[in-house]
Amino acid sequence: MRRKLTNNDNFLGYLFLAPALLFLGLLIIYPVMSAIIQSFYNTNYISGSNSFIGLDNFISIVHDKIFWKALYVDVVWTVGSVGFQLLLGLLAASLISRESTVNKVIRSILLTPYVIPIISLALLFRWMLNDTYGIITSFLVRSNVLVQGGSLLANTKLALPTVIAVNILRSFPFCMVNYLGTIQSISQDPYEAAMIDGANAWQKFRFITLPHLKGITLSLLILRMIFEFNSFEMIYLLTEGGPAQATQHLPILIYTESIGLFNFGRASALSVVMGIILVMMITAFTRLFSRKGEVM
Repeated sequence: MRRKLTNNDNFLGYLFLAPALLFLGLLIIYPVMSAIIQSFYNTNYISGSNSFIGLDNFISIVHDKIFWKALYVDVVWTVGSVGFQLLLGLLAASLISRESTVNKVIRSILLTPYVIPIISLALLFRWMLNDTYGIITSFLVRSNVLVQGGSLLANTKLALPTVIAVNILRSFPFCMVNYLGTIQSISQDPYEAAMIDGANAWQKFRFITLPHLKGITLSLLILRMIFEFNSFEMIYLLTEGGPAQATQHLPILIYTESIGLFNFGRASALSVVMGIILVMMITAFTRLFSRKGEVM
């Protein structure tokens, strides 16, 4: 009797999971497998070609300088964005962790960039960085940082750092909120004991707060890396990959190959390579972080 009930319970559990598994298969597994298969074909909807070419797409990608430049931009974009998001998020969370009316107001202000739709924020910064009437541009021209008619977004050396800075401003509140919740959940007993022993604020932060933040930091690191490495909207809305491909990272390159040139086979191959690189990056950071944690 118990065995029959157990089997029925298992069947009922799988039955409830079936819609979610079907949804997962249709929206994730099937598109991924289709992209992998298509990466071995020369698919161009303009010319009508759809022939099997094996590894030719991957070989051409490896020998393509545009790919390596886009990969470099993507790595700089991801590392710069995620690194400063975590740093600023931790700093802000540490400063406003105490419950007070002032801190509640500051939290609301700091959260504003994150709750604003990304397209609105991007258009706002495009206006402020405009080479003719932008407020930021006008200030930089008066400070002799830029020449008249210049713009940070039109400069091949400054465009990528500028886009990264805008992205950090927009996304660091996400890290701040996660750090804030973790800091506020730490028991006050260790802090009180440290205060009795004469520990200063830095020692409390170094030896009590930071060890408790290891788990959330690793989670944020992986989540933000995945998000930023695949992020498309911010760069495209600000620069569309320009000037002179200075901000063209892998998502924009894939968009250009597929929607712009209709080379869906090559775009699929780029997507596969991008996925492999992302998995390697996450694995490397996870192992490095774990080893540092063991040493500490």
